[in-house]
Amino acid sequence: MASAKQPTGKQVWDTLSKINVNEQTEKKMGLTYLSWAWAYGIFMEHFPEMEVKWHGAEDASGVLRDVMYYEGGTASVTCSVIIGDLEKKMWLPVTDNRNKAIAHPDAMAINTAKMRCLTKCFAIWGLGHYIYRGEDVPITIVEEASAPKKPKPKKAPQKQKEESTVDHIAELRTLATDLHERGWTPEGDTKKEIKAVIASGDQEKAAVLTKRLKDAGELALKINDEKEEKE
Repeated sequence: MASAKQPTGKQVWDTLSKINVNEQTEKKMGLTYLSWAWAYGIFMEHFPEMEVKWHGAEDASGVLRDVMYYEGGTASVTCSVIIGDLEKKMWLPVTDNRNKAIAHPDAMAINTAKMRCLTKCFAIWGLGHYIYRGEDVPITIVEEASAPKKPKPKKAPQKQKEESTVDHIAELRTLATDLHERGWTPEGDTKKEIKAVIASGDQEKAAVLTKRLKDAGELALKINDEKEEKE
């Protein structure tokens, strides 16, 4: 069975650094902490072959411990997150809730430091890294928000849409015929203009002339009707 192709470090970074972790964080003593359980789940969702390795040193009895002690009793923890042949390592001192190193820490303090160290190691792979830069959102989201938006194409007014579907040349022909049948025919320059516009196929000029012709024709017919009534 062929194994899945191993991702490159850049591919891992590009995948994880774009994830917004804001809803999974909490602030304590002015510092922002990311939920290690959520971070672990996200990491496994994208890179299920990931492994975690803890580093330490032998104690006075020769037992290998996953914690390093220093003079004065303070301690630190170190872990690696491994994806195939790729490995990133991170370390963290064991501290109290004021972020001060603890002398002779108990198991609970060491456990808390280990989970914080693991989350910090996830960050150097890209997941939630912007938290440690003092930023509120991933840089990719900031770039997308600040990038100039492409203007949306303007919609043509409804009136223009309606006019564009009307054949004003045909409308002009019909009106001229109708007025002629009702007893009025334009003469002289107007008659020549009608023929010229129809021959040109200019819809805009046809629309203007149709309106003008309609007004003039209706007025002429009205005057003619009134004249006939008087006679």
